[in-house]
Amino acid sequence: MVLVLTVAEAQAGERPGFFARLFGTEEKEDGPAFPVPDPVTYDVTFDFRGDTEDLGDRLKELSNLEKLKNDPPSGGVGLQRRAEGDKQQLLGALSAFGYYQPRIDITVAGVDVSSPQAPQRIDAIRTRGSVPVRVTITFGPRFTFSRLAVVDEATGRPLAPPAGWAAAKLVPGEPAQSAAVLAGERAIVAALREEGYAFAAVPRREAVVDHATRTMDVTFFVAPGRKARFGRVTVQGTERLDPSFVEDRVPFKTGDLFSPEPLADLRRDLGEYDVFSSVRIREGDALDSDGTLPIAIEVQERARRFIGFGAKYSTTEGPGINAYWGHRNLFGGAERLRLDAQVSGTDINTIGVTGKKAEWQDKLGYRFGATFTKPGIITAKDDLVVQAAYLREVTESYSRQGFLGAIALKRRFTREWSGQIGLDIERAKYLRGYDTDFDTGRWYTLVGVPVQVDYDNTNDKLDPKRGIRASVTVEPFTSFLGSTVDMTMVKTSLSGYWPIDAEERFVLAGRVGFGSLIGADLGDIPPPRRFYAGGGGSVRGYDYQSLGPKNVFGQPIGGRSLLEASAELRMKVTDTIGIVPFVDAGMAYRSSYPDFDEPMRYSAGIGLRYYTAIGPLRLDIARGLNRERGDPPFGLYISLGQAF
Repeated sequence: MVLVLTVAEAQAGERPGFFARLFGTEEKEDGPAFPVPDPVTYDVTFDFRGDTEDLGDRLKELSNLEKLKNDPPSGGVGLQRRAEGDKQQLLGALSAFGYYQPRIDITVAGVDVSSPQAPQRIDAIRTRGSVPVRVTITFGPRFTFSRLAVVDEATGRPLAPPAGWAAAKLVPGEPAQSAAVLAGERAIVAALREEGYAFAAVPRREAVVDHATRTMDVTFFVAPGRKARFGRVTVQGTERLDPSFVEDRVPFKTGDLFSPEPLADLRRDLGEYDVFSSVRIREGDALDSDGTLPIAIEVQERARRFIGFGAKYSTTEGPGINAYWGHRNLFGGAERLRLDAQVSGTDINTIGVTGKKAEWQDKLGYRFGATFTKPGIITAKDDLVVQAAYLREVTESYSRQGFLGAIALKRRFTREWSGQIGLDIERAKYLRGYDTDFDTGRWYTLVGVPVQVDYDNTNDKLDPKRGIRASVTVEPFTSFLGSTVDMTMVKTSLSGYWPIDAEERFVLAGRVGFGSLIGADLGDIPPPRRFYAGGGGSVRGYDYQSLGPKNVFGQPIGGRSLLEASAELRMKVTDTIGIVPFVDAGMAYRSSYPDFDEPMRYSAGIGLRYYTAIGPLRLDIARGLNRERGDPPFGLYISLGQAF
């Protein structure tokens, strides 16, 4: 079982109550309650006839008779007026769904709502209990779009419809829904803005409904305005940050044809720097005298310093605590320094190769590290990252103590593609198994040159609902640079996310991962650099690093290759609660490529998600499907963010 509690920075301000946020409801403000004079309670039932699109529930949500049934109206006349108003509201909703010949019959106390006798009938019935109200809706035929046209309002010249109409279902033969008309209008404006018409608008539209043919003709009258070019850019809101940091990242030049896409790219790129708490880009209300469009970039800087801490407990790794301190915008160029400290224990209960149990002092692990990031080291697309750490690590597979260092140059080639190259240095000593007497440890040195390429077109970092992520890393370690072993590490991963429904409340997610160590025998590779499977980030339901080759004592020793896969169905029950059934598979192998001498291990489980503003809080419980002796009965995991 793994339990993690993390506390970090929090924004000051009011927050709704816990249970209101948990279940996606709003708290009602306390206030004086004014009793309704002569209240009339009623029961409402609905009868939907000819509903082929399952619109009944949506109509109920729009009905005041349904929404306000716990707030009784005053007297028989009050109930009659509520029912009559509901009829008009439902007629408007049906036309929005494409039904222009519906019939709505509402009866109160058994008589038509429009009858003059309705109030008296209500008063006669109410003495015996709640007044029955019945709403009968006959949908009738659904109208479809016929002729669709775009016209220049000033000249009357017909314009080409945008490609976005198809996605909005604004095409002949599709249901004549008002939502499609509004989406089609937005598509017109978006298409014209992409062509440089910054002030494009649709001042009016005409819709003609033909009851004989049951069709609707729609004409959009468009005012494109003048084509615009990007003009002067101003940066507002910077305090310690040099405004040139923002200016250097503007992806367009003065005089370039206007397009909203580079503005969206700029907003997204600036938002990825944690030096900003908010980024807003405003287009000018009018063109400047030279015919260019001024752009104002408004930013707000976050607090320069931050601090946080966390705690965790694992039945296989023991307790642990961590704390960190950081400084943003160290020198005025969005530089970031973060210092981390972590102390952890390990629950090693099995006798090791020495035949002795380690004392609690020998089970203690720690890590002290620092990370420095310098954005724009060469160009605005290049970032420098320097890391250093001193650690003592104790696991069931190995123990390690020493220094780790890395320096990397990262570059963003496009919105989706990025890459990095760097230098890794590791000088440490290790022990196999559970003996943690580091005085007898074996020293090793690894100096590698990692090259990594990443592709990411997902829509969200912590909770992706569509898109693909892929990463390939190749890192050679050579004695020429000082390594005690010559080898090459290759790691690849691929994950994909496919929404099943239009609202993206049901998302199918999948992941595969592969790793290989080439050029060295297993015994020559330091155990900390071998591949291991099992645990919360691998095959859930099994112990951490427990899947793979083992020695004669049954201890995991790691392998030269790794193969993993996972699949999840992420289902949102409410806006804040989700259920996720999942399956995992994986194994580490002695050879440099999976030879399947050891069978793959599988697990299945179910997870709970609580969606917060910073990402989903994840709780997963899993059980191995082909467990062996010594495997745990289940695994429990809590963390922030999706599993992958």
